[in-house]
Amino acid sequence: MIIFLHGGDTFSSRRKLNEMKDKFINTVDKDSSSLSVLNGQDIALEKLNEKVSTGSLFVKKRLIVIENIFSNKKEKIFTELIDYLKKISKDSDNIIIFWDEELNAKGKALKVNQKKLFTFLGKQQFVQEFKPLTNSQLLSFIKKEFTQYDKDIDMPSATLLINMLGNDLWLLSREIKKISFHNKKEKKVNIEEIKELTTGSFDENVFALTDALSAKNKSLSLQLLEEQRAAGLSEEYLLTMLTRQFKILLQMKEATGSKQADTLAKELKLHPFVVKKGLSQARNFDRENLKKYLNRLIDLDFLNKNGQVDLKTELTLFVSEL
Repeated sequence: MIIFLHGGDTFSSRRKLNEMKDKFINTVDKDSSSLSVLNGQDIALEKLNEKVSTGSLFVKKRLIVIENIFSNKKEKIFTELIDYLKKISKDSDNIIIFWDEELNAKGKALKVNQKKLFTFLGKQQFVQEFKPLTNSQLLSFIKKEFTQYDKDIDMPSATLLINMLGNDLWLLSREIKKISFHNKKEKKVNIEEIKELTTGSFDENVFALTDALSAKNKSLSLQLLEEQRAAGLSEEYLLTMLTRQFKILLQMKEATGSKQADTLAKELKLHPFVVKKGLSQARNFDRENLKKYLNRLIDLDFLNKNGQVDLKTELTLFVSEL
């Protein structure tokens, strides 16, 4: 069985992937001995075949997750995979899930062989594309997330949260959790709470940190990072915060023409304040270095989600080496 999950809404697709992994563990393989997660960016066919061919002595079925295969630099892997998958697709003992971010979109056109694999995976029985949420869907998402913490939020407050953080569900979910635990006595979330907790903890601090990074001020960068930790922010939140900001800086760097901040804000669905600060900071970074930094943060996210790194140490190294 082949499953294909992809799209710009990586929060929802990741949540779906985790649900599938949890279901496999709970119903088939409680020891996770037949569950493998592979980094598609550097995978070779031999590695996949090894995981498909070997498994637990006690569990017949195998679940293999391949993440970000379309970021692989080896052109031949895409045609090799198609031939290989055709051979094993009818094997009910193997469940192979391909998880990827936004594909074949504007500015992210796939190469010929990549497109062939994309078309092949798109024809499988179990395919789901996770598109970025519309404003109305975002409002529903925010209300539903708050409900999990037994909280209510009205339309103006939810709209303010979207204006401040955009459609980044990773950040929204973390902010919602933080706001919900800030005042457990009150059931209803108000605008003042959102202004106090979200603006202070995200906008100002992340820009102060990236300002220090762009100025190559290592001591200040490390100091600001430690202050965030002391304030109670998790390593995962800090990673998300940095990844989002470097994505924004790269978008600013790649923005064509002399567009005004307000125009870019509408196109990128970001708050004008975020865009104005991003445009200013992007001037201090080289485009290729921004790509390199962003890829490193994405790799850290992958390794952390699969328990392969000490995230606190890696983030400290990332900041100190810029």
